[in-house]
Amino acid sequence: WVQGFSNKNFGFINNRTVCYPCGNYILFLDIETKKTSVLQCQTGQVGAFAANGNSQVLAFSDRKLNPIIYIYTFPELSKLTELKGNAQLDYTLLAFSFTGPYLASYSSIPEFVLSVWNWQENILLCSESQPGVTATSLSFNPMNWQQLCFVNESSVTIWHIERNNDEHHLKQKPVKLPDGQGSMSPHKGLFFPVSHSEDPYYGPDLPVSAIAGLV
Repeated sequence: WVQGFSNKNFGFINNRTVCYPCGNYILFLDIETKKTSVLQCQTGQVGAFAANGNSQVLAFSDRKLNPIIYIYTFPELSKLTELKGNAQLDYTLLAFSFTGPYLASYSSIPEFVLSVWNWQENILLCSESQPGVTATSLSFNPMNWQQLCFVNESSVTIWHIERNNDEHHLKQKPVKLPDGQGSMSPHKGLFFPVSHSEDPYYGPDLPVSAIAGLV
């Protein structure tokens, strides 16, 4: 018997059913009839969790040595596949793509590895290690499955999944964030220097290549 909400993530598995992990179970709540159903994790406590309302599938990891990611279908609650990566202790985040059979995972200490899977084919497409980086959020671009938003305690990073035939590679692109006062720190561009348009004393802004050795 299971009750309660563990303050972890939750999601809609279809238009009327919300699901969330609690202890060794995944709970499903029909918001119209208020009826609940459960799915038990056979190997112990549920770790990371994600749901995809488009495909009506859910993914969760177990919390044991060399954890496994399980993919189940709803409402049959039948197991589709098991994803076995190189994580030794735990997965912290899972995220489904909005289109296509893709799942992103992030493992905790000691690997700190971001991985992208094709869960229908049970294939690990690509992975990238970020030693010591603790993630707080992971999500796909709803319009483009080849872009991942990765958030940790101090930065935001967009990961591009570069593809060449069957090869996939993760390419990192950090996002510049405003400072504590909400203003963006000026940076010297490659073609144009820092703009002085607020002070006309300096004259017009010229490309770097047009500036001679005169001050």
